[in-house]
Amino acid sequence: MKRIVYSLVFIALCNTLTAQSDTLKLSLNQAIQIGLANRFDVKANDITIAIAENTLVKSKKELFPDISAGGKLTYSGQLQPSIIPAGYLGFTEPEKVIIGMKNNTAFALDLNYTVFSPGLYTNIKVSSNNFELEKERNVASKISCKIEIAEAYENVLLKSLQLAIARNNENRYKNYYELVQGTYNNGALLESDLLLADLDYKNAKANTEKQNQNYLLSLQNLKYRINVADQSIVIITDSLQISSSDVNEALLSKSGSNRTEIKQLQIEQQGYELQLKKAKQYYLPSVSLFANYTDLFQGNRFEYSENFNWAPVNYVGLKISVPLTSSIKNNNNVKECRFKVTQNDLLQKQKAADVQYQILDAVTKLNNAKQNLTVSQNNYTLSQKVYDLKQQQYNGGSFSYVNLLDTEKSLNNAEQEYITSVYNYLIANIYYKNAFGDF
Repeated sequence: MKRIVYSLVFIALCNTLTAQSDTLKLSLNQAIQIGLANRFDVKANDITIAIAENTLVKSKKELFPDISAGGKLTYSGQLQPSIIPAGYLGFTEPEKVIIGMKNNTAFALDLNYTVFSPGLYTNIKVSSNNFELEKERNVASKISCKIEIAEAYENVLLKSLQLAIARNNENRYKNYYELVQGTYNNGALLESDLLLADLDYKNAKANTEKQNQNYLLSLQNLKYRINVADQSIVIITDSLQISSSDVNEALLSKSGSNRTEIKQLQIEQQGYELQLKKAKQYYLPSVSLFANYTDLFQGNRFEYSENFNWAPVNYVGLKISVPLTSSIKNNNNVKECRFKVTQNDLLQKQKAADVQYQILDAVTKLNNAKQNLTVSQNNYTLSQKVYDLKQQQYNGGSFSYVNLLDTEKSLNNAEQEYITSVYNYLIANIYYKNAFGDF
């Protein structure tokens, strides 16, 4: 019996620990870090960097000499005779003479070393440039992931606010309905007003359910963006916080040189210049050394232990290759590389102008969003005070339910304006951080 009790306690404890482990309390920064650690596309991009690094190492190894060892065994069952004409070697008549051995075995060691080859060392620099470019592209990819996660996180905050406002509206319409129902029971109100209050309350409940669905969908989207299990419970710990001060105008002087788009173009410019240098080098000759050492065995049998039958053979050489017609073909490659260098330089200037505009635009939009949000927040607070006063007047019998709905419309308009301002602020804040390369 005790074993059964212990087992049940152990199972309950495991379930509790599992439930706790599946609950994630996340700030925005934590959500971004988890997303970068979990997303498969980020991991795939890391492999792309590893491939580029491997290519760089492989290009450096091209400087090493090629050394190879080999062996060859040739056994002739019947050797081909050589015909010796009459009068040679003391023969009075033509004779067939067999010269050679049936077993010819060779063990060789070959060396080839490129002393100079057009573009050999430049290829290493090109591979290094590609490696740096892939790393910067990976930075850009991670920034895109961060923005996706930030947008999903901020959307949860927005949907949470909309849900909270919808619940307040539902409670308000519930109070309306209860007040109208009491007035109707006392015979001081038309049935049409009661039905209208009932309809408004039901619409408010339906809207609350709709906003709750939207909130759950936003949570589901966040889980997808950070790649966690659907059954995980995600709790958002950040709240909507708005700085009261405007963005420092001194930030407008920043060049935006830390933006990854600028860095990528700069690295690409270096790559195009290396390609141009490499194309020009094809006019130069290539020089290589080669050498061979062979230990040759000759005999009619496989008597490899006989030292007499072994004889070493070796040679060294120098090879020079000068391009002739290929130089003519290479002219167009040089011209194409020059075009790309000029084109990329223009793209850099345009991107610099784009970044400066984005910075100015982001600062302006964020300041405007802050101001609009402050105004709409104050109006929303004021509309709630007006509503409270009108409700007191309605309770005192000063005006009808229809007149109270006019106040409700003003409150709803203030709510929608407030929600829109919050959304614009969240988007402007993300746009601002991206413009300054803060992601």
